[in-house]
Amino acid sequence: MIIADATVLITLINIDEFDVLKLFIDQVIIPDEVYHEVSRTASAKRYLDHEIDSCFIQVAQYQDKQLFKDINYILDDGESASVTLALERKLPLIIDEKKGRRFAQQLGVEIIGLVGILRFLYRDGRLSEAETAEIVKKLNDSNFRISPDLLDLILA
Repeated sequence: MIIADATVLITLINIDEFDVLKLFIDQVIIPDEVYHEVSRTASAKRYLDHEIDSCFIQVAQYQDKQLFKDINYILDDGESASVTLALERKLPLIIDEKKGRRFAQQLGVEIIGLVGILRFLYRDGRLSEAETAEIVKKLNDSNFRISPDLLDLILA
């Protein structure tokens, strides 16, 4: 199990590569704030609802409202809720935004980003070099940038 912030979910839905998460982990937990952020478009909402119905994604609410408020002073709602939930459940967090990553790490949350997931899946043999390169191409064609040097790191 792992907690996820919105960016990785939106990105993978947009490039039609959501199965990357299914190769990586058996279940993803998201807070309500992330559900609402991802569900802004009808197509993403349908996709997310399907993954919830299939029990791959679970929507959960954090309990510590004060911790959320303290974090929300620095991060946006989705990131704050994800970090709070990760701390409460003592689970790792998928997050890509630099500010959110740094803050979560300072609080002791184990983090991984989409590049780390791709590197793990490639090194573990769950994605071939060609599959990994195709996903990276799709990412680069979207708003997510992976430099040639970072691609080399993924495939190292």
